[in-house]
Amino acid sequence: MIVINKPFTPPYEVVERKGLGHPDTLADGISEAISRSLCRQYLEESGQILHHNVDKVLIIAGQSAPRFGGGSILKPPSVVVGGRASRLQNKLLSEIIEDAAASHLHKTVKNLKQFQVEPRLEQGAPELASLIGRGANDTSIGVGYAPLSQTEQLILDLEDTVRQVRGAGEDIKLMAVRRGSHLTLVVAVAMVSKFIGSREEYEEAKLNVREAVEKKARSQLERVPGEVAGGAERMGEVYVNCADAGENIYLTVTGCSLEMGDDGATGRGNRGNGLITPMRPMTMEAIAGKNPVSHVGKIYNVMAQKIAADIAEMEGVSEAYVTLVSKIGSPISQPLLRGVQICGEMELTAGVEARVNSILDWHLESADDLVEQFVKGRLTLF
Repeated sequence: MIVINKPFTPPYEVVERKGLGHPDTLADGISEAISRSLCRQYLEESGQILHHNVDKVLIIAGQSAPRFGGGSILKPPSVVVGGRASRLQNKLLSEIIEDAAASHLHKTVKNLKQFQVEPRLEQGAPELASLIGRGANDTSIGVGYAPLSQTEQLILDLEDTVRQVRGAGEDIKLMAVRRGSHLTLVVAVAMVSKFIGSREEYEEAKLNVREAVEKKARSQLERVPGEVAGGAERMGEVYVNCADAGENIYLTVTGCSLEMGDDGATGRGNRGNGLITPMRPMTMEAIAGKNPVSHVGKIYNVMAQKIAADIAEMEGVSEAYVTLVSKIGSPISQPLLRGVQICGEMELTAGVEARVNSILDWHLESADDLVEQFVKGRLTLF
C-alpha cells in the first residue's frame, strides 16, 4: 500500500524524551545490554545466535536520604530481569545478566554505586526457539517516519545540554509543547546532592539549566528556520523542576530517581527514534532486549525508520511514514503489510511506486545485515 497525501502541519505538537538515566530508559538499556552479551556468548559457543527475549526488565526504586553536600543510600534499588533465553554451555545465564546489568548502570549513572540484580530468566518455548533463522517469531507491528520535526530534533539534542550543567544528574526528562509557532519546554532533572551545598546553590543550578536550555533552543531554532502554522517557531517559556515546593525539591544522591522516587520498566519510555511522539504513529513494542535474528518487534521498528528516511530523500517528498506488519512463522522479508504514506506535492506515478518498492525490497532483503549492528550496539533503540 502506497498512499500520497498533501503536506500538513498540525496546529500543535507534543514531544517527550526520557533521558539515559531515567529508570524506564535504564531498563531499556539493561535489556539491550543483556541481549548483546547473550548474542556474543551464543556466537562464541555455537556459532549462531540462539533464541532469547529479555525485554522484561523491572527496576524497583530503593530508599535514600539526600542532603546538601552529601547524603546516603538507605536501601539500594533492585533490577529484576525476566524473559526467556536458551541456556549456555560454558556460562551461567545469571552471570551474563549480572555482569551486563552492572556494566550498563555503572557506565550510565556515574554516581550510582549500590544496586541489586535479580535474574529470573527461564528457557523459552521450543516452538518459538525453532523460528530462529526460519521466520518471524511474532505477529507484530513496526513503524517509522522521517524526517524529524524541528521540535523533535531539539528535544533529542537538549539532553546533552542539560547534562553539562554542574550538579545535574543523568535522570532528565524533557517535554516540548508547540502551539502554533509558540514553543514551551518543561525540564525535570535530578540534582546530585554532593555538588549542591545549599538551597541557594540548588536554585542557581536550576537557573543555569533554564538558561542553557533557552540558549540552545534559541540557537537551534534560529539556525534551522522552519515554517510552523504560518511562521517560524519561537521560544516561549522554559520550566525546570516544577514540582519543587518548600523543602521538597528534586535533590538526589545518585542523580537518578531510581534511588527512591521512581521505578522503571522496559518498553515504557522512548520509541526507537529516542522520542515519545503521540502526534506520530507509534507502537507499544519494547524494542530493547528482543533477539535481533527473528523478533520482528525489534527488526521491523528499526527497519521502518531506515526505510522512511530513504523515502524522505526522494524528490518531492516532505515526510514519509512506514508501517510493517509481520505474520508469525513467515519470512521476515515477506511482511503481511508493507504500507507507505508519503506527504508531498507529487503524484503516485509508476516511477514513484517503483522507487518506493525498490527501497522496501532492499531493506527487507537486507534484514540479516542488521544483526551485526544490533550486537555491536550501533543502532539507536531508545
